[in-house]
Amino acid sequence: MRFIPNWIQLATNLDVDVNVIKRLGQYSDYSPTIRLFEFLEVTQPDLTIKQLKDALLEIRRNDLFSLLSTKAGCIDSEKVKDIITSRNIQAPSPTAGLLDEIALALDVTSLVLSSWSNLAIKLDVPRKTCWEFERRSTDDPTHNLLHYLITTCPEMKLKTLKDALDSIKRKDVLKILQEQNQGDEVFLKDVMAQKPELVETIAENLNREEVPGVKNWIHLASKLNVPDDVRQEFGATEQKRKSPTKEVIQWVAVNLPEKTLSDVANALDRIQRNDAIQIISKQFPDTVESTLERFGCSPQDSFIMPDPTGQNLSTSYKLKEKVSLPKEVAADVREHSGHFGTLPDQIDLVGRNETCERIITALSLNKVVEIVAPPGYGKTSMVIEVAHRLINEKKLIAYVNPRGVTCVEDLASDIIEALGFVPSEDTITEATRRIRALKAKSTVLLIENIDNLLHLETQVRKDKYLQELNSKNYCTKMRGKFTKDEFLSFLKDIGECPTIHLVLTSREFYDFSVSFPIELIDLEPLKDNDSATLFKKCDDKLDEGLINELVRVCGGIPLIICTVRSILRRENPERFTERLTTCSPQTLRKLLSPDFLASEERIYKCLQICFNRFSDENQKIFVMFSTFPNGFTEEQFHACFKSSVEGDLQMSLNCLKQSSLLNFDRNNCLYSLHPFIRNFFSSMPEHKDAKSVFLRHYSDLIVSLCKRFLSADTKSAINRYRCEKDNVREAMAWCGNDHPELEQTVREHCVTAFNEAAVFLAKMMRKQEFVSLFCKFAYRCQHDRHLLSACLTNIGVKIVLSCTCKPYIFPRALYQAKRFLARAKQIHSELTDVNEATRAHCLSKLGFCCVREGRINEGYDYLNEAIELRTKREKKSDETQDIVMLGACYNDIAASLMVQRKHMCAIQTRLCYVLPLYEQNLGEHPFTATTLDWIGNSYHALGDYENAVKYIGKSVEMRKQLLGHHQETARSLHDLGVACSEKEDYLSAHRYLKEAIDLQEEVSDTHHQLIHTHQDMSIALRGLGRNSEAEEEMTRAAECAKKLEKEEKEEEKDWMDFS
Repeated sequence: MRFIPNWIQLATNLDVDVNVIKRLGQYSDYSPTIRLFEFLEVTQPDLTIKQLKDALLEIRRNDLFSLLSTKAGCIDSEKVKDIITSRNIQAPSPTAGLLDEIALALDVTSLVLSSWSNLAIKLDVPRKTCWEFERRSTDDPTHNLLHYLITTCPEMKLKTLKDALDSIKRKDVLKILQEQNQGDEVFLKDVMAQKPELVETIAENLNREEVPGVKNWIHLASKLNVPDDVRQEFGATEQKRKSPTKEVIQWVAVNLPEKTLSDVANALDRIQRNDAIQIISKQFPDTVESTLERFGCSPQDSFIMPDPTGQNLSTSYKLKEKVSLPKEVAADVREHSGHFGTLPDQIDLVGRNETCERIITALSLNKVVEIVAPPGYGKTSMVIEVAHRLINEKKLIAYVNPRGVTCVEDLASDIIEALGFVPSEDTITEATRRIRALKAKSTVLLIENIDNLLHLETQVRKDKYLQELNSKNYCTKMRGKFTKDEFLSFLKDIGECPTIHLVLTSREFYDFSVSFPIELIDLEPLKDNDSATLFKKCDDKLDEGLINELVRVCGGIPLIICTVRSILRRENPERFTERLTTCSPQTLRKLLSPDFLASEERIYKCLQICFNRFSDENQKIFVMFSTFPNGFTEEQFHACFKSSVEGDLQMSLNCLKQSSLLNFDRNNCLYSLHPFIRNFFSSMPEHKDAKSVFLRHYSDLIVSLCKRFLSADTKSAINRYRCEKDNVREAMAWCGNDHPELEQTVREHCVTAFNEAAVFLAKMMRKQEFVSLFCKFAYRCQHDRHLLSACLTNIGVKIVLSCTCKPYIFPRALYQAKRFLARAKQIHSELTDVNEATRAHCLSKLGFCCVREGRINEGYDYLNEAIELRTKREKKSDETQDIVMLGACYNDIAASLMVQRKHMCAIQTRLCYVLPLYEQNLGEHPFTATTLDWIGNSYHALGDYENAVKYIGKSVEMRKQLLGHHQETARSLHDLGVACSEKEDYLSAHRYLKEAIDLQEEVSDTHHQLIHTHQDMSIALRGLGRNSEAEEEMTRAAECAKKLEKEEKEEEKDWMDFS
């Protein structure tokens, strides 16, 4: 057979370096020798030149021994990693390029010369590792295959895998599985998770592709019905060797730029390859001879035929004309990693490492990644960080920021330029074609802010001028594709291309999962410690307290943090922080929009853009959302704003869920807004009316819950309150704080309602919060004497109820309560139409305080007057509430009797006048439980511990059932523990007191109760003979006493003096 000249003869005729020709004749795209030396650098870092020389002599490679000894002049004691594989070696060092020369010699596949594999064995490299060196790809296709199987077929059992292995005659792998005692019914996913070493061994055996007659992972995938296109993604097995001819022409184009197309044709003629000359001639209208005469164009212009764009190259070149390397050629010649100048520089990213790793992992699993977050959350910074990390992994990055894009054609043009090419006319077709022509999964395409593109259609429809241009065909851009569906279709076409990884960022959710696998990443705000780190990097002298305040204001939004950091360089930190933390939403908006920031970098400008995209109705709904302080359900929103929403609420909610501005917790069905975004919406003009609706709804709701609480349906009232607690307290706080935009009529309506429901609120709220809010109500409504007296009465009542841990109210609490109640009584005496229920409540608690002070007659006068008012009201009314409050009045008489140590009278009063009313009208109720607890305490005082335990035990059960984790439950547990201790049942006492301490630490208003509980626990421990633990309890009691002193100083800061 006649020998046909090939690329080797062409390279020789084109004066290509002999070493280049030799290299191209071996492995075209990797070197096992270089892989070997990189492996030795890690596993044998102390390997010396002498040891390497000895190994080379043993495998009879004297040529390389001589190379090291003479030409390179290596010293025996030097280490291989310093002389051969070090990255710091540069010309003109004699060892520069030494590794390449060794690789050139050892990469041979010869029957007589030893190669890299012989050297590896001599240097004790395991044979299995050598198999890895000679694999064309460093991927692990078997592991990828198994991972695919457990993902797509999670119920696959090991028997299925064994059957497939048996069918391809891989007895060795089957034996490995048998030796590991892996049964047929074991799930494959469990083996992957629990036996990583076994999986690695299987992969080592199945990854080998060069053994003739032995079937590998490819055949296994086929047996398991894995689609061919999926299988091709598992490893680089299907990669073709680079074309040596193409490599020769590229080498000539770069290293011998003076060569022309005529030189190539002449070389082909000399080696008698007329077929190749004919290929060239087909690309030009004339013969090869005329082409060589007329066009002396450089190989850089025409060495790839046909051109990847599908366009014929222009033939209007002048003789011997030299032109620059086209971009498509440059993309092939340059290293297949990095980017084409469009990617911004890397920044110091904080708090996003886990998310970056999640993105990279998703890309490695061939998923499209969509990152969704509101403006300012750092989507761009994060994808830039990911891009730079991928560049380090030898990926090519095409970064597209579609600013100024007005149609799909523009976007396609930006993508083509990001890939390093010059766009032609039909950019959409060209972009898709160029992407499909890329090496499989070698390129990552990043497209920012796709939501901007998908709203262009709406923008055009709103702009009358653009509509006119579009209708009259004045503007080419308007004849392009600009609708939402057209952009989505183009993005889906790109995402389905198997040659690239795609990363999208957006401020809205778009579901592409029907078209391709996608990883949706809902970017969260930074954690507090990460936000603090950013401030510390800005100024390490900032006070810790200031940093904490700034972190709270910024809410973990990176753009706001960066804005505040910039402002801090020009402002006094303390003063600026104080302004930020105390200002209104409107003022905050101005503070965080400094003139030195570009408009697009101002967080409020970005939020406004997102807000303007919504319809008027949906904008109104977003403002309504902002009235809720935290998460809210659809039912809560509908109950509050059902009369204010005109359209289909469910349709609006479905639309708004697409926006990242609205968070939706699917598990709990809760909607929420980030606090900063909520503040943004609250600065809208529509917020005033929406907030008024919110306030009226929740003030009316708490009144209805109070009525339900004072009935047999108390449990449902308590549960509903706990669901609505944050919203009720938001309404109360808003009415109590300084909001000039709130109409006084709305405020007074709400404050009236909160006073009407004070009995219920006092039961459910802690003393400090209740008293602080009602003091604010009193201040805001001080010109309305009826409201003022009601507020003062309820403050005094709450202080009494919270501080009567024993029959004897604490002196400090007694003084506080009497001051508020006396002022309320004075106002009542000045009014002609005083509310009888409010006056009776005031007199009842004031009478108790007087008895406690020793003013017995005055106290009982007040109590008797209260009884008369309650009895008179109860006879006129059919409502349960009035009957119950009459019983509460008798309860205050019983409490006064306890103060006088008339415990039997107190018991009889409660058993005859209080308990029957409660049990008949309320059943099991917190009021009933309180009465039982006091009866038990009276028996305790009388020394009747059996009855004490009996009644207090009932109280504990009832309070646990109705109130759960509540300070009154803790109080009953304490009382029961003390009663058991008096019975010398110290084990039970210890159990109840321990439970009381745990609960008090969680829910108690004051450390008073904890002090007593620790002291009583000490007694119980001593009764058990655990004296050292008893001492520890007394120490804890002393610590609580210190905290109490500080607590009492802080307590009255928000209280106002109305005496």
